[in-house]
Amino acid sequence: MTQDSDSLMGANSDPQTSPRPHVMSRSDDTRWISISLAPTTQRLGRFSIDTWCIAELAPANAEHAHQHQDDSLSPTVVNHRTLALQLHLTERTDYRYNLRCDQPRLFVLCEEREDDGMQPRVVTACQEVASQWMDGDQLVLDAPMPPALMVWLEGYLARRGERIDEGKKKKRKGAGRASQSGQPHQNSPDAPQPADDKQ
Repeated sequence: MTQDSDSLMGANSDPQTSPRPHVMSRSDDTRWISISLAPTTQRLGRFSIDTWCIAELAPANAEHAHQHQDDSLSPTVVNHRTLALQLHLTERTDYRYNLRCDQPRLFVLCEEREDDGMQPRVVTACQEVASQWMDGDQLVLDAPMPPALMVWLEGYLARRGERIDEGKKKKRKGAGRASQSGQPHQNSPDAPQPADDKQ
């Protein structure tokens, strides 16, 4: 764990000269994110639909990981969880792509269950993973990535190295829902082409 990552998450003192505060145990590839959902209404022309939005997203401590409801939140915020944002070496290309955007974002998979209703379930910084969730007709919300997490993600890439595979990105781009059935589009370069009948 590096000193700069500690300062980003609120430990401003020098770890060599003063004791560390008792905070969450973290690895190099994991941070905890506090996420709150709120109901909202989205207008589509003359019609409106009831849906959900991210009311709050911020770095958090692991001690809040099992806290579903925060009394300090606005009354309009009904569901709240603290989730682990875990990085993976195989997703480094997507992390770099995300950081190059004008506004890097985090993506949250939300799911409604009978026992606790609509809740955030998983958070990722990989747009490819979020696309796969959406291909499965699941609710995926996104929010701007907090600046502290941008710096942490940059540090992760600096320590672990870049993995830019443009060929892989081009191959998977636009896979869409066809990836669910394992059948590529007929106009895809990966789709089998009929053999020329020259007989």
